[in-house]
Amino acid sequence: MGMEENEGLYTQKLCYNQTVGPYQCLSLPWWVRTSKHKSYVARHHCRIEPLICGEDVFGKIQKDLLAAQRSVDIITWGFDPGMVLVRGGSAEDGMRYGDLLKQIATRKENPVTVRLLLWHDNAASYAIQKNNLGLYGTRIPTIGAYAGYYGETHDRYNREWFDEIIGNKVPNIKLHTREVALKFRSPALADEKYKISAIDGRAGSIYPTHHQKMILIDYETPERAVGYVMGHNSTTDFWDTAAHRFEDRRRETLYKKNPAEAIGKLTAAVDEAQDWYERQMRSMSGLPDLASQRKTERLMEFIRKYGFTAKPYQDVSLRVRGSILYDMNHNFCFGWAESEPGTPALNNAIWMTPPGMAGVEEPVAVKGAGQALAALPALAQSRRHFKAADFALKDCHHSAQLLRTYPAYQEKSIKECYANLTRLTHHYIFIQNQYVQYKEWATYLTACVEKLRSAGYTKPVYVFILTSTPETDGMDLATYDVALQLGSSHTMKVEHEETLKRARRGKAKMPITAEKLAEQGIRALMASMWSSAEQPRSPKDYEETYIHAKVAIVDDAAFTVGSANLNVRSMALDSELNLLSQAMDVAFDLRKKLFNQCTGDEGPAQFGDMGETFKDWLTLMENNTKAMANGWPLKSQIATFHVDRQPGPPVI
Repeated sequence: MGMEENEGLYTQKLCYNQTVGPYQCLSLPWWVRTSKHKSYVARHHCRIEPLICGEDVFGKIQKDLLAAQRSVDIITWGFDPGMVLVRGGSAEDGMRYGDLLKQIATRKENPVTVRLLLWHDNAASYAIQKNNLGLYGTRIPTIGAYAGYYGETHDRYNREWFDEIIGNKVPNIKLHTREVALKFRSPALADEKYKISAIDGRAGSIYPTHHQKMILIDYETPERAVGYVMGHNSTTDFWDTAAHRFEDRRRETLYKKNPAEAIGKLTAAVDEAQDWYERQMRSMSGLPDLASQRKTERLMEFIRKYGFTAKPYQDVSLRVRGSILYDMNHNFCFGWAESEPGTPALNNAIWMTPPGMAGVEEPVAVKGAGQALAALPALAQSRRHFKAADFALKDCHHSAQLLRTYPAYQEKSIKECYANLTRLTHHYIFIQNQYVQYKEWATYLTACVEKLRSAGYTKPVYVFILTSTPETDGMDLATYDVALQLGSSHTMKVEHEETLKRARRGKAKMPITAEKLAEQGIRALMASMWSSAEQPRSPKDYEETYIHAKVAIVDDAAFTVGSANLNVRSMALDSELNLLSQAMDVAFDLRKKLFNQCTGDEGPAQFGDMGETFKDWLTLMENNTKAMANGWPLKSQIATFHVDRQPGPPVI
């Protein structure tokens, strides 16, 4: 079944109220409904605060962690204890995340119990994520992280921190890991359509991951409790400002080559001998001894040659309070029950273990479904006396629904969320996402607009898509499948030319143009984000902002934010966590901030017409693309999405 499978669950009478907004309906059914599995229900009396980019997000997190009194529960895809959350003039200027957790866990008054739940697969963590319990940039031979190697100080801090925590040397900090059993792969992908190569693609698809990101603080004290539903990973390269300044030194310095190899053994021996000789000669000449500069000079040369500033990162997370915390706690407690204590890094270094084959049992939550309350996991048992109403904020009126992709439970409520947001779109949908590679969504979008027009709806639906150049060429074809349907085939040069050739031979249809798509009621654009030096002198003075955000906003009326990408993995294969809300004030405010960040203009008033804004975006995109071709400064952060390379074997 496709994205339309649950349409019948939303049938109801609609009553529009023009005083609320031309695209908002008093009974518009935003909350996700599914027939195959249970979903969390909508919660009310919440407060939702969107936070854009790491400076804002991690600043709020540090403040909330320092104020914690009882507990801190963290789920994340990668954890970097050496990252600095609140930074001064550089990436190292401030308190490290690991020190912050140790501080609140070991203080004399109100020590906090910290539970850290990480995804870690003995094979995939090394082979794909290059991440051993969060050791991003691990020094295992021949394996380095995509982003680059950490410097020596940062790397050493991480190793020592994990050794302490896994060795139970720090009271009140508990680190657990979990992986997704391979047996859940086939059921999760059974109803999905995707392209996959026989070797590269198949290998990648057997590594389902736990990709959720959330924080829950002081759940035992409802009046103080606060949480985060996040797009951000807890690694240093996710720290950035909303301005995405070119080569901002507050972003981490990473290395293309292992810094441990900066000075080889032979070179070090030669330097030592030369230093000894020079000291002897100075002593015989009666000259004062001087410290050798050879090591320092070689290290500086290594930095100049292999060091680089981490790329700009765009991401969005939510700070939440209220009854939604009840469901976030449920998600954490059962995730904790599925996990096991972390083991020493050296034990995990045997990374050839086939994923999902290392005796991973069915999750406790699955085994215990339908059993008596006594069968609840221990952490859930200890918190079972709390009710959702205990967390309700009487003076706050945001409503929210927690959504998941969870292969072990065959749960796909995030997929249904995107389906429902799409079928309820009447004016615009804004998507900012790391991967816009879900062909099924693009197909459904065109079908939904066709239904609107067949019912007499004549206004255009505007589609704003912001995404990054796919990080591997194996993702190009899936991205092209979406671009092709949205009149943006030309943005991917190699695939577009191949489609034209096949069409001329009668083997394919000519790709639809933006103009033809507009005649069908859809005006769509695909953009990426860039920054530049103040006075660019070469192509190296431009850098693409890596869009990691997972955001969708519809008609200034509803939105979703979380960990889920718009691709097959996030819709079906990996565990994910999103929040959906029809809080119109939050949706509108988030739209204004993201539009203003990207273009310097927040767009029309709430529920206002997007026609002129859409045209302005196209102009800005074209102007910035031209500016990069001519070495001119950029006038905003958006440019036309463009990929010009041979696509690789398709992967999930």
